[in-house]
Amino acid sequence: MSSRLMIGKEMKVIPPGFRKLWKEWDLRVMVLLSLALQIILIVLGRRRRFDSRLWIRIVAWSAYLAADSVATFALGILSGNLTDLFDEHAKALGANTELEAFWAPFLLLHLGGPDTITAYAFEDNELWLRHFLKLIVQTIIAFYVFLMAWTGGSRLSMLSIPMFLVGLIKYGERTWVLWSASYEKLRQSLFSSTRPHPYDDIEFFTKEYYLKITHGYVTRPTLVSEVQLRTEKLLRAHGCLRLTKGLFLDAALRSRDRDSSKSVFRNLSFEDAFKVIEMELGMVYDLLYTKAPLLYTLWGLPFRLLTFFVTGCVLVLFTFLQRSQKQKYSKVDLCVTFSLLVVAIILEIYSAVFMLIPSDQFLIWLTRRCINSKVVNACIFIPKSPRWSRKMCQLSLLSFIVVEHEPKPLPCRKILKLLGIEKKLEKQWWVAYEEVPEDLKEVIFRFFEEKARETKPWESNSKSSFIMVPRAQGNVDDDDKLITEAAPNFEDDLGKSILFWHIITEVFYCLDEQIFEADIAKHCESIKQISRYMFYLLLVHPSMFSIGVLDLSSFEYTVHRFRDEIQEVVPNYHSKYTVCRDLVKEVYYSKFRSSDRLLYDASRAAASLRKNLGEQAQAQGQDLALAEKWNELGGTWLKILAFAARKSKGNQHGQQLRRGGELLTHVWLLMAHFGLTDHFPMS
Repeated sequence: MSSRLMIGKEMKVIPPGFRKLWKEWDLRVMVLLSLALQIILIVLGRRRRFDSRLWIRIVAWSAYLAADSVATFALGILSGNLTDLFDEHAKALGANTELEAFWAPFLLLHLGGPDTITAYAFEDNELWLRHFLKLIVQTIIAFYVFLMAWTGGSRLSMLSIPMFLVGLIKYGERTWVLWSASYEKLRQSLFSSTRPHPYDDIEFFTKEYYLKITHGYVTRPTLVSEVQLRTEKLLRAHGCLRLTKGLFLDAALRSRDRDSSKSVFRNLSFEDAFKVIEMELGMVYDLLYTKAPLLYTLWGLPFRLLTFFVTGCVLVLFTFLQRSQKQKYSKVDLCVTFSLLVVAIILEIYSAVFMLIPSDQFLIWLTRRCINSKVVNACIFIPKSPRWSRKMCQLSLLSFIVVEHEPKPLPCRKILKLLGIEKKLEKQWWVAYEEVPEDLKEVIFRFFEEKARETKPWESNSKSSFIMVPRAQGNVDDDDKLITEAAPNFEDDLGKSILFWHIITEVFYCLDEQIFEADIAKHCESIKQISRYMFYLLLVHPSMFSIGVLDLSSFEYTVHRFRDEIQEVVPNYHSKYTVCRDLVKEVYYSKFRSSDRLLYDASRAAASLRKNLGEQAQAQGQDLALAEKWNELGGTWLKILAFAARKSKGNQHGQQLRRGGELLTHVWLLMAHFGLTDHFPMS
């Protein structure tokens, strides 16, 4: 008796009017919500390739997780409604019920997802078997709805058949793409014994290049091809794709792949080298996260044309059908049905216009099939979206220590803290975004080009004479033993090394900024950008550093600890310049010795460098001494950048592709093409 009273009280919590309204609109709301999620996914799935903003990732993640659940829930409502009707011994289905049953194939189509995003994260591809089982279950439910609503003489039932086929194809495509991008399948494709197409092998381009030279052709130092320069870069990138896939799988690669790749990249300018790497990473992104690999198979494009043609025909036939039987159907249900049909066609067109035709893979597909070069060249000049964000995030420790302006507060801090994501979002809240300058790309390319010529490029005792800053002569100061002893070895502890040199760089840049000459200033700016970029990776993406990472799990604690210690030691500071000036004075930095050894060592090393700089300025002149010290600092950061890239893992770089990409990934791939990573056997 008491249990019945409890149930009665619970039922009264939801007003009867609301229950009746929800009963009438639940299916419509779920179907329209599923449709809206498809629109969000196809747009943001494309944008996240080149836009690293946090809100895009949050919305795309939410839509990706919700899309399947909403479509599945809508199918459940639909099957439940039909079952209830038959349980009530209904003699015939109403026109609106039959129209609602027509929505089942569209929900199957939504479960197939848009072309621009099949997997949100790298790990989602490993769940292909789960999606295959869901494909079987949801297809059975949709077929159950189709059979329950089947009426032999109904034209609407006949239209359900082709749409059911379209939904099945779309869902099957998604499952196939997830399976083909899984780790085991990628490894099988990498080591497949099938003979590749010539354009799939970098050795083809290397042989062709030297063959042209042998026969006396006058050629620029690029790969030879009978098509335009942009197509040359595409084919070159596609020729390296086998090697690139192996890098992302952390596989041991053949030494001949290394030799072929080195011979190609040595003959490229830095602009062409980074452009080829962009194209390679774009193809890898398509392979891991989109339906692009399927679209260029023998049956991919025919299926795509079939689904577009069938959906268009169903829209036309349904338009004529509803004109003759308009009075039978609810206006709301008709609007929902037309929305499903029209948006399905629009999404197909959007996919073709913004993903298929402008893609690098499409141009390669045309070239491999010897399509007329005029058609290829016309496709080249179709406007394309960027292949990655082309930005390097910046974080400065000094900005947290000295707050010259009132910091922008993190919104909804208490709610975020309750959800456990406050610390993560706080890091992102202070990040600045800057374009990767061409000067920095050139410096990075020259550095690795020179390293590739050395017999043992990564020996710790090797004296590098790399010139990064104009006027510098590359002389290494052997007398400064204090810095050698104080600086952490980045091979032993990369995290502490980044923090140590970041503090020195920030102090130096703040003190020297006003006295830089124009030709030196831009290179010192690049060095500062590398420093702040590595500090950003250390704090926000420490997983990219696979070894020796300093434990900075508490971002707020680390920042406040440095801030409190400096506020206690350095009196009356009002600006960054004042703090940096006092940090290199022994009377102040010596007080850090007992409280924070790393801060003490960095401040003492900075003071020693400043002292040496003053001595060299008297002997050589201020400009030359400044150039020499900043060149040494730049060389140190390039070595740290190289070590971090060399020891990083392919799966971490794969994760960053869906966040707009990282400069470290491009550096890592450039090093691999020069044979400077650990993926190749020792010579």
